[in-house]
Amino acid sequence: MFFPRDEMILMVREADLAETIRKPIARKEANKVLSHITEWDEDVSEQWKTRANAHQVKLDDGDPFALAEVFKTLCIRREEDKLSAADRRHLSQAGQCLSEELAMALGKTERRALMQMSKAAQS
Repeated sequence: MFFPRDEMILMVREADLAETIRKPIARKEANKVLSHITEWDEDVSEQWKTRANAHQVKLDDGDPFALAEVFKTLCIRREEDKLSAADRRHLSQAGQCLSEELAMALGKTERRALMQMSKAAQS
């Protein structure tokens, strides 16, 4: 398996493939993720370390809906000028991972997918 962003090749045994790798999301699911960004409005901790740990768990999971939550939460904090160093890293990571997946599912460029995500986060 080749990952273009990092120019990395990952080898996975065929027997482990089903439990290690998930299929990319489809267009319908990508639209649900964009809606989730718009609708998400749960509170997160004001303590940076608690927030960073919660976001890291979601980033490590890689679920597009969890990435959308991290992205939305940190976009709001960025607008309020309240990002810690960990928040900035997490926003970048969530944005990059999610835009790559949405771009593939929607047949758009990563830049265009990121623009759609940002627009959804402002809603």
